[in-house]
Amino acid sequence: MKFITKTALAGLLLAGLGLSPALADSHDNATDAVVGGATREIVIGAGAVSGVYFPAAGAVCRVVAATDSGSRCFVESNANSSANIERLASGRLDFAIVQSDWLMHAARGTNLFHANGPDENLRAVMALHAEPLTLIARRGADIAGPADLEGKRISIGPAFTYQRVLMEALLKSYGIETDELALVLEVTAMEQFAALCDGQIDAAAIVTAHPSPALTDAMQRCELKLVPVAGDDVDELLSRRPDLAAATIPGGFYAGAPDDVPSFGLRAILATTVNVDDGLVRQVTEAILDSMAEFAGQHPVLAGVGTATMTSAGIAVPIHSGAESVYRVRGLLPAE
Repeated sequence: MKFITKTALAGLLLAGLGLSPALADSHDNATDAVVGGATREIVIGAGAVSGVYFPAAGAVCRVVAATDSGSRCFVESNANSSANIERLASGRLDFAIVQSDWLMHAARGTNLFHANGPDENLRAVMALHAEPLTLIARRGADIAGPADLEGKRISIGPAFTYQRVLMEALLKSYGIETDELALVLEVTAMEQFAALCDGQIDAAAIVTAHPSPALTDAMQRCELKLVPVAGDDVDELLSRRPDLAAATIPGGFYAGAPDDVPSFGLRAILATTVNVDDGLVRQVTEAILDSMAEFAGQHPVLAGVGTATMTSAGIAVPIHSGAESVYRVRGLLPAE
């Protein structure tokens, strides 16, 4: 399999990451390869080339390429999960990496997808990396867990952001009302890091894949710590939100944070539709499972991807039958 990016710029970036042998070809002009007597191109939708979904999709292409199937794999950069889901539904993508909540909303016909109605054709292949709510506190602020946020000065983030939505859900699960906080800021991530370092607030949160360059900088500039977010209240919240899942912020990514820190949040999901044949989905699923070490080593955010979570974490839609058959054979799902 030949891995080709959607644009020359994407190819150059992936080449810098060691992800692509081809730079000049584009999807529209490529010559199809022959697979079992038929032509086949695989197109995986991702996000901006500067984000983490793009190299994650490139990692999928690379492990599939190692199977030497002879087909071509493309990574297509799109604006966001909504755009990728729309292109999946129209058949212009075979696979896409999308956020778990948007996949759920599209399948149910809720939120942004209300006008479209439920899309019963959407399927998950596997859960990839976590995008956890990351609670950060000033050292000395006496915050050991979410319950300690009561009476503190915190940033909950701007309206309509993941930071705001998940912080409000967390506070509610612990029975903390905003009027029980000493101060509430609604500022951006960069502004809240400055407020933390200046001592204006005691705690803040971001929702991000790890490692995060912005958090790395903040942890180096001032005395901060990552706060564990786990317990019965979080478990109850997760029981009501299948698009969310427990997550771990790996130790060693940040100054002063040598140990793993539990939390919860969104997942990046490798998604497809029922219209993609079982054979192709099996091929992609098996390629990743057969090369887990290589796959996880292609980008830091993929380091936590593993078989313990890939069939369930944040997955709120059915698993594609092609992937399901692989998981059952390998004991990752119960035998039928």
